[in-house]
Amino acid sequence: MKRPFLKSGVSVTLQALAIAQLIFGVVLSAVCVADTFTHRQSGEVLHGYKTSRVEGAETFVQTAEKGLVKLNLAEWQMVADRSGRSNKVVVMELTGPIMYEIETEAFEDAVVRVADEGPLFILLEIDTPGGRVDLTHRICGAITAADNVQVIAYIKGGPAGGALSAGAAVALAADKIYMAQDSCLGAATMVTGEAKTLKQVFGEDVGEKYDSAWRARLASLAEQNKRPGILARAMVDKDIEVIEVNEGGGRLFIDPVNRKPQQNLIKTWSKKGSLLTLTATEAIACGFAESTVSSREELLRREGADRAEVVINDDIQRAGEELRRAQGQVARIRKSVDLKIKNAAGPMSRGEALRMLRDARAEFKTLLGLARRYPDLDLDVTALEDELNSIEAAYRNMKRQTRRR
Repeated sequence: MKRPFLKSGVSVTLQALAIAQLIFGVVLSAVCVADTFTHRQSGEVLHGYKTSRVEGAETFVQTAEKGLVKLNLAEWQMVADRSGRSNKVVVMELTGPIMYEIETEAFEDAVVRVADEGPLFILLEIDTPGGRVDLTHRICGAITAADNVQVIAYIKGGPAGGALSAGAAVALAADKIYMAQDSCLGAATMVTGEAKTLKQVFGEDVGEKYDSAWRARLASLAEQNKRPGILARAMVDKDIEVIEVNEGGGRLFIDPVNRKPQQNLIKTWSKKGSLLTLTATEAIACGFAESTVSSREELLRREGADRAEVVINDDIQRAGEELRRAQGQVARIRKSVDLKIKNAAGPMSRGEALRMLRDARAEFKTLLGLARRYPDLDLDVTALEDELNSIEAAYRNMKRQTRRR
């Protein structure tokens, strides 16, 4: 009997597709968390927050004065001051490797839903070594697209030590970054699931094209929140050197070859030969992070939200639990089907053998449904369909033989 096999090369292929999207360009949404709306002509003032719902040229806005209304935002001046927002902070956790589509989809859906509830901000607590580039791209896109809520990253440290590799991109997508004292941020080069660089997988020319796109992506994420893009590039490419100079009282981060005689050297941030990884202190010094905090409570105090209701959103964790249940179900079905097929070929009556094959077929259809529903199971649907056809053929053949007797 043909056995299903795991899809090969999936991780590399998905990453390549995602990187290709980056090469052809990604538009980053500008943050526009508006809470006081003043009509440019009439002077009417409303307090509230915009939602993700759009109808033609108008956006649905939840207001304290009129409830849910539709506004053409081009006609209104908007100021982010939290007026009219719900006095709550929604906490989401991104911990462990970024590996599963089901968790990423849960994150995307949760950000949209939570933003439409008008919290003061979303607090994204991060401790990840990174993971799949295609999924990271989607997570960053969900954060930057949420232009109706502020997203604050708290790199809290833990088993992974901070926001590393693709996790650094997620942190850079946030409007603000706070860090635990013992956490770090950076080392964002792209690797495949086999821990090979893209140049090793795709060759020098293609690999460099992908690397270049990833460098540009991280630089864009950094610069949209007024962080030095060249430092983000140095997190990806070990050949990028970065120094800080002072010119006319202003600080600049540049490549050493571009330094001018009048620019005083302040610090060397990145040397050729190693990827840039920032400690919490360094991240603050270069403008990547706001401050160190020792706890969620301290962060809330710094953000003036210490009296806000803290709501824990565990959609990502529940999605992971759902996947683990599906993985367990697959293992149980696989074991049960194999046993039934083995017994059907053994010393038993044809009636009992037919019942075994019929039950095996029903269970295998459930298995195939799980494979289609959960891509993260990484099962080859075509191979499973072939195996199901073999079971059905064996059942039909035995049924014909039974009728002839």
